[in-house]
This record gives sequence, structure tokens and C-alpha cells, in this order.
Amino acid sequence: MKKKFTPENIQELKENQVFVFGSNMNGNHAGGAARLAVEKFGAIMGQAEGLQGQSYAIPTLDKDMEKVTEEELITYLGNLRNFANKHPEKEFLLTAIGTGIAGFDTNYMAYMVLRANLPGNVTIPEEFSKIKGFKGFNPDMTCRDFKYEEGKDYEEQGDISACSNGFHYCLHPLDVFGYYPPANIGMNKFHEVEGSGDMDVDTDDTKIACSKIHIGAELSIKSIVDAAIKFTFSKCKWIKENIATGYQGAASATGYQGAASATGNQGAASATGNCGAASATGNQGAASATGNCGAASATGNQGAASATGNCGAASATGNCGAASATGNQGAASATGKESIALAAGKDCKARGALGCWIVLTERGEWDGNTYPIISVKAFKVDGKSIKENTFYSLVNGEAVEMK
Repeated sequence: MKKKFTPENIQELKENQVFVFGSNMNGNHAGGAARLAVEKFGAIMGQAEGLQGQSYAIPTLDKDMEKVTEEELITYLGNLRNFANKHPEKEFLLTAIGTGIAGFDTNYMAYMVLRANLPGNVTIPEEFSKIKGFKGFNPDMTCRDFKYEEGKDYEEQGDISACSNGFHYCLHPLDVFGYYPPANIGMNKFHEVEGSGDMDVDTDDTKIACSKIHIGAELSIKSIVDAAIKFTFSKCKWIKENIATGYQGAASATGYQGAASATGNQGAASATGNCGAASATGNQGAASATGNCGAASATGNQGAASATGNCGAASATGNCGAASATGNQGAASATGKESIALAAGKDCKARGALGCWIVLTERGEWDGNTYPIISVKAFKVDGKSIKENTFYSLVNGEAVEMK
């Protein structure tokens, strides 16, 4: 059966229909869909949430006219779900809440509405029917024994259920690292994707299952880090400490899946929680990700990126940069001229552009306290004995290409 969407430019309602709009905790319905709800569908000034005539308000801004938190948004959407379930005789026309004055990203709001598991008598706007995200693959572009190709579209039949049936991907860029650790970048592949059709979510993280998927462009570690920072900032209330844009600025994010960005010269960014992302884009900048599955990116000249947690990834793309991965199963990449990539943890790997240096560490088995260092060797990426942009690990004192 063809999916039914909320009509555009609603000017009148049938007797059983309810106009669902985004509001604020002051109940000040002065603009956008809220104003239309007052003028035509019985919305009440001063009432922040719930049924009002033939309209229903969902707060997306708090009393200070700042974005509501994700937890609050989950609660308000849950209230709509419960109300709609109690009134199956009514049809609730959900508009693109949160994407106007509130300033939420449309893709994020589409995910939050999907996560709310609204009943069939709630229609959604067509722009909420597709959700972009990120997907990891094996080196041969397979996932769960199914082979994909970039630029192709795929469709799955049957009931779609997260972790059971359908094409799976993640909304949060760093969630893919939980399934395909960043240490395998260069072997595993990461792509941006768009899901549609029938969809379901796994609320343990931001995993989405869908019946239709489009495989977009492949992403570098820098692209994933940048996407994680953009995602984090787009859905949160603005916290000045999380971004530094001036000369010698400093940014720090300490929570789970936190993101920090320093864009000025000699800036410093640090993400200490698991699945965090740190990015330093100015010259002589420093980025550090210390939690497990973290990612650090330094793109300016003479920049430094460090990933110290297990399965972390560090990337230095500017000239004379340094990337260091010291946690177990980490990956370091240096692509700028005269840069260096250090892989110091157990089962770590490093790669570099032509003319760069890679430093590899071989470690023994666990001795009860650590994985003891057996040897450390440096290699020049000459394009012959050590290939450019190819990951290597140190095995029996020799640089071994990781395939």
C-alpha cells in the first residue's frame, strides 16, 4: 500500500483531522505552522503542548527559545504517540516540526519521528520519509554477506526490523565504528547512504533498518570526523566550550560521542569520551581523541592528531603533520608532505603518502600488565618497498602490508 504523507500547505481540515505543529514552552504561537494553527485550527496562545481545538502542539523550543534536549523531544513525541493510540478515529497530520524557527536539521527530526514509533493514524511530511546516514563495509564492499556498489540502489522485501531484516546503517557517524572500527580504515570502507521505504530503529544506538537504500560516496576519516562534529552541534544547545575559532583557541568534549573542533591556527581540540571526535583545522593545531573508538583529525600544516583509545583513528592531512595511534587496534594516517604516522599500540597500523614516514611497533602477548614492546622501526614511504597510502604493521621485525 502506498504510504500516505501529510499534505503541503494545509488550509482546511476534515472533521476527524488534527493539525500537528511545532511550538515552544511559552506557548507563543506567533510564526510558521504555529501561527496557522492559531488562525485556522483552534490553537491556544499560552498552551505549549497537546490538543488545542483541531490542532496538537509539540514543543521544540524551551522557554528561553533554545532547542529542547533530545530527551525532552523523545518525551513530547511519546506523548503524541500515546494520544494518537487512544484516538484511532482521528487522523493526525504531522508537519515538519522543529525544522523552521527551532533550527533542527531535517534529517535529524526525521530520525526522531521514526524513533517515536508513531501509529498508523499519524501521517508524516514527505521530507521525513528519507534519512541520510553512514554505513560500514568489508574491503570488498560486502556487509552481512551482501555485496554493494557505490551509486547503486537496493531494495529488501519482507517485514523490516532492526538487527533482523533490512539494510542497516547509522545516523550518528561515529556509531559505525562500533561495527567497523576505524582502525580498519584502508581495509574496511565507509560510505554515506540514504534509507527510505519501510524503516525501523534500534534505540541502543542510532542504527536504522530500511527496505530501500542508496549507497553514496566513500568517506575518509576526516569526512567522518567532520560529519560527527556537525551532527553533534546540529542537535544540541550551543555550548561555547565545544568549538574554538580564534587564534590559539581550545575546545574540549568529555562526554560519550562528544565532538570538539578548533579551527584557528595553533588551536587544540580534545575528545575524551568513547566514540568522540576531535578536529583541528588550523595550522599547528592539535587534535586528541582518548576514548575507545575515537577519531582525531588535524588538517592544517604542522598539525598533530592523536588517538589513544582502543580502535581509534588518527589522521594528519596537512604538510609536516603527525598522526599517532597508541591504543590497541588503532590506525594512523599521514597524507601531507614530510608527515609522519605512528602506530604504537597492539595490532596497530599506519600508512602515509609518498615521502612520508611511518613508525611501526611490534608488541608481544599480554604479560598480565601490558603488551610488551618487541621492536619499533621507521620506514620511508618510497612507493617501492613501502607503498603509498597502504597500511602496514610490524611483524617479526618487518613491515607487512595489511590486506
